[in-house]
Amino acid sequence: MNSPPAFAAIVELTLMLAVVAVYVLLARRFRVLWHPFAIILAVGTVGLVVSVLGELLFRGPAGMPAMAQRSAIGSFGWGVVIAVGVWIARRVLVSSGR
Repeated sequence: MNSPPAFAAIVELTLMLAVVAVYVLLARRFRVLWHPFAIILAVGTVGLVVSVLGELLFRGPAGMPAMAQRSAIGSFGWGVVIAVGVWIARRVLVSSGR
């Protein structure tokens, strides 16, 4: 089953935004989820799962190993970037609130 790349991108973006919203709601309740390692693990895992599911749904299982490898590298890399950004933002917000 082939679908237009724009449709696949919209579906994957919608899934990622839904997961981010749930993560933020959970992180407000459980403080351990604000830890940088938890953020890296969550972003990497969700990015990998969403990419692999997108590959399975829209292109089939043939390209899954290559997609999993590329997604793991990219997702965990973005996890580090997001974790650093969250850590800096929290430091700035906490220090300005004092």
